Amino acid sequence: MTFADRDLRGIVPPLFTPLNEDESLDEASFVKLIRHCLDGGVHGLFPMGSAGEGTNVSRAVWERANALCLQEAGGKVPVYCGVIDVSTPRVIEGIKKVEQHGAEYVVVTPHFYMNTSCQAEVVRHFETISRQTAARIMVYNIPALTQVNILPETVLELAKIDRVIGYKDTCGSWDQHFKTLTLLEGTALRIFCGGEELCGTSLLFGTHGSIAGLANLFPEVFVEIYEAGRRGDVARTKALQQRINDIKRICGIGSSWLTGMKYTMQKMNLGGSKASVPVEPLLPEEERRIDALLEELKA
Repeated sequence: MTFADRDLRGIVPPLFTPLNEDESLDEASFVKLIRHCLDGGVHGLFPMGSAGEGTNVSRAVWERANALCLQEAGGKVPVYCGVIDVSTPRVIEGIKKVEQHGAEYVVVTPHFYMNTSCQAEVVRHFETISRQTAARIMVYNIPALTQVNILPETVLELAKIDRVIGYKDTCGSWDQHFKTLTLLEGTALRIFCGGEELCGTSLLFGTHGSIAGLANLFPEVFVEIYEAGRRGDVARTKALQQRINDIKRICGIGSSWLTGMKYTMQKMNLGGSKASVPVEPLLPEEERRIDALLEELKA
């Protein structure tokens, strides 16, 4: 089902992908994680994003995870299927594949590997995708991984493209994020803040929602900060942002930000801790540090 624009909002966890030892999809755990998020009150689901290892897992796992998420959501909340790939034709092929499973919303980065030479390439990429697919598109800016930063003025141009309905900003810069919010004010584009650090501030300044990996594990905390930010409760938003910052210390343990979160997922009985090869696994000492941090967070 197609949702009204006002429903494209709130807390949208970029779902982790529980994997079996052979790196096939642990479907039972994935369903359990989805239900955990829905029970926590999230407003949407985003499979096969960065936290879901969408560019690392096999194509079979990528397709099955998107399809299973659509199935489990059952039209209760929007599902933004991650279709992140290195070139425009590959993204179009991927979108057509998930459309066969009922996808109406997709999340797409600029192309990468063959470095983007200018902002005009970013616009052309999304214009071409929009002309050749039927899905509604959320533009995803994550320059740390794509090596291209979508500038606020470019976002304003992208907002004019048919079927571009949203923008996930994981640039990590408050100055740039604020400029984007200001430039896009009055447009129909739905703006989401990626990551955890700017979550509360971004909500107080008018973003439509937050897409943060830790919302997989603690959806209620993120739903509460969304509601506090929406009603302009600065004190409560600040307190919840501090709580989120404390939890995020998990991501600083180990060689990868991902492994600490997946280990915590295992500790919460929501899926195994295995990350896709070649992501460096946690050392036993690092696991013990996370165990101690989780005990501290309970206090």
